[in-house]
Amino acid sequence: MKYRADVDGLRAVAVLAVVGFHAGVPWLTGGFAGVDVFFVISGFLIGGVVAERQAQGDFSLGWFWERRIRRIFPSLMVVLAVTTALAAWLLLPGDFIQYGQSMGAALVSLSNVFFWQTSDYFGGEDLLRPLLHTWSLAVEEQFYLVFPVLMLLTARFAAGRVRTVLGVLAAVSLAFGVWQTSSQAEAAFYLPFARAWELLAGVLLAVWRPVIRRPALQHATGVIGLGLIIVACLLFTKDTDWPGVAAIVPVLGAVLVIAGEGGIAGRLLAARPMVWIGLLSYSLYLWHWPLLTLQRFILPGGWPTLFTVLASFVLAALSLRYVERPFRSSAFLTRRQVFAAGAASIAVLGLVAGGILLAKGLPARFDARSLAMADSRLERSRGSYRDGTCFISYRFDAKDYRKDLCNQRDPAKPDWLLVGDSHAAHLWSGLKAANPDLNIMQVTSSGCEITLTKDPVERDVCTRMAQLVYGDLLLNNRPDGVILAGRWWGKDLPRLTETLDWFRARDIPVILVGPIPQYSSDLTRLLILSWRFNDPGLPARRRLDWPKTVDADLRTLARDKGVPYISLYDLLCDAKDCTMLVDAETPLQWDYGHMTPEGSRFVAARMREQGLFPRGPAPAPSPGSR
Repeated sequence: MKYRADVDGLRAVAVLAVVGFHAGVPWLTGGFAGVDVFFVISGFLIGGVVAERQAQGDFSLGWFWERRIRRIFPSLMVVLAVTTALAAWLLLPGDFIQYGQSMGAALVSLSNVFFWQTSDYFGGEDLLRPLLHTWSLAVEEQFYLVFPVLMLLTARFAAGRVRTVLGVLAAVSLAFGVWQTSSQAEAAFYLPFARAWELLAGVLLAVWRPVIRRPALQHATGVIGLGLIIVACLLFTKDTDWPGVAAIVPVLGAVLVIAGEGGIAGRLLAARPMVWIGLLSYSLYLWHWPLLTLQRFILPGGWPTLFTVLASFVLAALSLRYVERPFRSSAFLTRRQVFAAGAASIAVLGLVAGGILLAKGLPARFDARSLAMADSRLERSRGSYRDGTCFISYRFDAKDYRKDLCNQRDPAKPDWLLVGDSHAAHLWSGLKAANPDLNIMQVTSSGCEITLTKDPVERDVCTRMAQLVYGDLLLNNRPDGVILAGRWWGKDLPRLTETLDWFRARDIPVILVGPIPQYSSDLTRLLILSWRFNDPGLPARRRLDWPKTVDADLRTLARDKGVPYISLYDLLCDAKDCTMLVDAETPLQWDYGHMTPEGSRFVAARMREQGLFPRGPAPAPSPGSR
């Protein structure tokens, strides 16, 4: 199969999209679609080589898998070894155990199955998973375990019908993927059944070999294809159903770019800088994610894009020069030696992964205080949210909300309803403890600020929760007041303005609670690392800036609307720093922002002390008292 520089340039587009998305480039909200482009390219290149070898009568499973090992294993093993060393330096014992599990899964090309069971790719726990990106390698390797056998069987039993067989399989996979995305989104994302059509699209293109001869059509095909990829990368978001119907956009785009060989898009992609990045793409993909996840623990904000990505390019260039290219040469090792080296590397790193698990994450790396905090982290994370009844997390739906329990009135006390997302839910236990003279009710849901109108990117459950609050609880069974809290963003101000006007128009008292200080990593881990490295300023350097800006904006909004405002920044921060510990060993927050039960009580007590909350009636005197 002839070399095509434009395909290497397309690889560059794909890897830059993925790296940019992972590095947090704000306008690359759909950069994850670069993986789908990779799948098409991989299918095209592998399918073309297999078809050629079959036509020459020189195809065998041994040759195919030797080629895959030479391509995949050397750089992957180097990255795993280096990442393991960094993980041993930085990860807490529980996190290191998870790392060892993911490493074992990556070694046997099952990391997609592992992360399907344990991870949300778009969730906030990616800092624990330096090998999360290996899921896509596992999908490819699982596909390529089956694909050569399929090609051999098709050649033997359905000669001349290769395109038909591949086309039917691609259509079935696409239909299955669309269905599964709507019903089992995590499985569709990670498992190969809903992804196979993307690889098969590339294979079909290689087997079909369409030739577009008219220059104008070449130009149009390539430009439209590149435009579709760009649209996917710029307009899709983590809330887009994926990989459902939307995944057709970048996949079709990649197919059109490859088919439009010779057009202006192909010439742009064949430019030397693009080709160079394309040649680095595999190693760059391998290196960038572990460095981004691990270095976020210790580097100041802004470094992931300014430093870590550049470091990834340097390591990728070194990997290409000293690892990838030598091992791809048939003169470097014989086929038998390639298989032996692959098995040996899996065995050695597998023993390391097993050792991590047997040693229970090597807790001796940390002192007793750090281990005590780490051990209690999972218990603290559960908190007192009343998950599944009054707090509707991602595992539940609006119908699970227990109105009888969570909105139960107390005739002897004023009734105040706590409304909002998980950043409202973490206040409940503290507010209840600090205000025994009030009846604190609750209606909260993950990712739902529960304003009068829904943010377009929020889940449908948010709409149902808002309807429950503003169409039922506040109109038909009106409380004495509402506490409106959330993880507010700047984009929420227009909806908050509308919501506060709604409260004022109905004369319903409302208290607005601003955002809490937040961090780029779990505060628990940052505190432990600051002790370990004797770097007390580490957590402050990892504190995010934007919530403080939102706090100031909300203060102004509340003042303009005549609404009481509680600034958690005023409660927790001074000119030098913010409160991070309730006592010597108890963190205020267990993750990037959610409070521990102790932290919730600490904050609520401060609210009470400073008179920021309404008081209930004084208790009636006991009999015989004067």
